[in-house]
Amino acid sequence: MIIVLDSNEYINHINKRNLLDKLFSDENISICINDHITREVVRNLNEHQRKEFYNIILGKNIEFYSQKLPLSSLDRFKKIGLKKGDIAIAAFCDYIGADYLISENRHFLKSRKFDKFRVVSLREFAARDRNNFC
Repeated sequence: MIIVLDSNEYINHINKRNLLDKLFSDENISICINDHITREVVRNLNEHQRKEFYNIILGKNIEFYSQKLPLSSLDRFKKIGLKKGDIAIAAFCDYIGADYLISENRHFLKSRKFDKFRVVSLREFAARDRNNFC
C-alpha cells in the first residue's frame, strides 16, 4: 500500500506524537514524500524539530521522490479548482500511484473524490484496521 502524508501530519506528529509511530513501522505500507511536502514541513519547524523530521523521513519505509511532476498532471488538478499547494500534492499522489493521501486539510477533505487515490484523515485511516493502529 502506498500512502502520502500531507505536511500537517508530520508537523502534528513532531509536536504531539500520534498514530504515525505505528504507521512508520508497518512494513506493508510505503510512505512517499517529495520536495514540496518536505519544504512545507521544514518551513514550519524550529531547528530541533527539523532534525527530528529528517530522522523520521530517513526511516526504512519512507521513499523520497525528487523528480519534477509532469505539467499535464499539475494542470489537470488546477482545472478542478484545487489551491496552489494542494495541486502539487494531488499531482504527486497521482504520479506515484498512491492509494491514500492522509491529511487533516479541510480543503482536501471537502474536495470531490479523486480517481486514483482516497483522501482521509489519520483517524479515518487508522479506523480502517483497528487491530494494527490502536
